[in-house]
Amino acid sequence: MRIETAALTGASAGTRREVTLYRYGACGAGRKVYLQAGLHADEMPGVLALQHLMTLLDGAEARGGIAGEVLVVPAANPIGLSQWAFQRPLGRHEADSLHNFNRGYPELARLVGDRLEGVLTASEEDNLHLIRAAFRAALAEVPARDDRAEQMVALMNWSCDADYVLDLHCDHFAVLHLYASGARPQDTELLGRAIGAKLALIEDLSGGHAFDEAHTVPWAQLRARYGDRFPIPAGCFSTTLEYRGQFDVADEVAAADAGQLMTFLAAIGVVTGWEAVPAHPAAVQRPLAGAAEVFAPQGGVVTWAVPVGAEVQAGQVLGHVADPVSRRRMPVVSPVAGMLFRTELWRSCLRGQSLAHVAGENIVRSGDLLSD
Repeated sequence: MRIETAALTGASAGTRREVTLYRYGACGAGRKVYLQAGLHADEMPGVLALQHLMTLLDGAEARGGIAGEVLVVPAANPIGLSQWAFQRPLGRHEADSLHNFNRGYPELARLVGDRLEGVLTASEEDNLHLIRAAFRAALAEVPARDDRAEQMVALMNWSCDADYVLDLHCDHFAVLHLYASGARPQDTELLGRAIGAKLALIEDLSGGHAFDEAHTVPWAQLRARYGDRFPIPAGCFSTTLEYRGQFDVADEVAAADAGQLMTFLAAIGVVTGWEAVPAHPAAVQRPLAGAAEVFAPQGGVVTWAVPVGAEVQAGQVLGHVADPVSRRRMPVVSPVAGMLFRTELWRSCLRGQSLAHVAGENIVRSGDLLSD
């Protein structure tokens, strides 16, 4: 195992941060897998899971059991980790700009599209390597005017040529679920069966340029531009893994999650000598555009009558909002039939505030599908 760091220049005199990468295996020895956690720096389940995973990878490497290359960034957002206000981590947004740390990643297809003219060949394998080399060259030219931009480019530099990219997050209260494109459905199903995901939300282009889609959308866009002339593969399987809720932080849970990540790594041939195989039921797959938002009918105190993970019917009462002044109690109802897969953290709310999401089978939304 080798440790690498990417230095962030610092926003003010006398301040410096760095992002740290742990690299297992050998470059070019096989498939490359990139894992990171803590991009939203108030989400700790994935951070703890990667701590346990690295212990397992240490053991695998010691016995010669890394057949490819595994890169782990256990704390992907040192900027966010240091930003607290009123004794609470800001985590999700950069303090100065309020920019979401998981939005606005470089659009690689736009950066490399023209430079690939006259370069691509009739070989899909050659084009895979040519496009990845173009990604690396383009990222080297991306201007980084502040620490946040430097951090984004550092993470992309490490991950842009990976075969698999796993970005570990969590929600507020939620079942274990994931977001993926429709480009490599076999990998989506395999990952879900390995880690025990209850739900997979599928969308090719969600909007907002999140980290996971920064690795899948470029391949689709290049295929749209060049696919009638040259074979362009779906060069990366990338996913956002939502490891339940913010309070689901415990060593025994994280250790189990780490073992299941090893099961996935073994299933794709990057780890050898790991006996467990994907054995969970396949995750329920629903379109991300079918994830309907549930809003508060009034301000007040939120209580839930249905647990996350439950399949509900359209019009079913999910909970209530009680106004402590008027003593009026109003129901929160599901707008669609589907799985109640997440609810908000806070038990107080404002009228019209988003409270939950229900993943239905039919498309009910369009445009940017990711909340900020």
